[in-house]
Amino acid sequence: MPAQNPVELLHAEYAELHRQPASTLTPDQRRSLVFFGSELASRGGVHIPATVPRDVAGWIRNLFALEAFVRCEGRLPRENRRLPDGVISANERQRANSVRSQRRAFVAGRLCAYQMRRLLCVPGLSFQPLERAWRANFTAYALFTASHGDAPKLRSTHATERALARWAAKARLAYRANTLSPERVRTLNGLDFWTWGAPRRRD
Repeated sequence: MPAQNPVELLHAEYAELHRQPASTLTPDQRRSLVFFGSELASRGGVHIPATVPRDVAGWIRNLFALEAFVRCEGRLPRENRRLPDGVISANERQRANSVRSQRRAFVAGRLCAYQMRRLLCVPGLSFQPLERAWRANFTAYALFTASHGDAPKLRSTHATERALARWAAKARLAYRANTLSPERVRTLNGLDFWTWGAPRRRD
C-alpha cells in the first residue's frame, strides 16, 4: 500500500475527529471541521456547493488555485516587484497576494488549525519565510564551520562560502544597528568561530 501524502494524512485525522460528538469538540475543532467538510465536498474546486459559507468557499477556491499553480510551475508564486512588467502574470500576482493574505491572517491569529495545517501541505509554503530562510542560513553556517574548522570568507572562490559570509556580515550590521533580536544574538553566540567584530552591546 503506497504511503499517504500529507493531505491524505491530514484528512484521515479530521475524518476521525468528525466522528466524535460535537459537544466534546473545541470551537477551533468545530471551525476546522467546517473547512475540512467543505473541502471534501468541493473536490478539485470545480464546483463548490452553495451550502458552503462564502468565506470558506473563497478560501478553498484560493487553496486549490495555489496548489494548481505550484503543480504547474514547480514553485510558489513570486512577489518580486523589481522584476520587469509582464514577467509575472496576473494569475501569479493573484496567487502571491493570496499567500500574503494567509500569512497576515496567521500572524493575526485568524486561521483555524485546519487552515494552518492544510496550507502547510502546499510544497514550499511557510508562514514566516524570512525566519525560515534565516534558520536555513544559520544551519548552513554551523555545518560549514564544523566541517572546515573556520568561518566562511568573503574572498573565497566558492559562491556558497561567499554567500554565508555575506549573511554573517548582514547579521553583524544588524547587531551594531541594535536591530538584531536578543534571541538571534544568543543563537549566533553559540556558533563556533563566531565574532561580532565590534564591542558587544549589553542585553
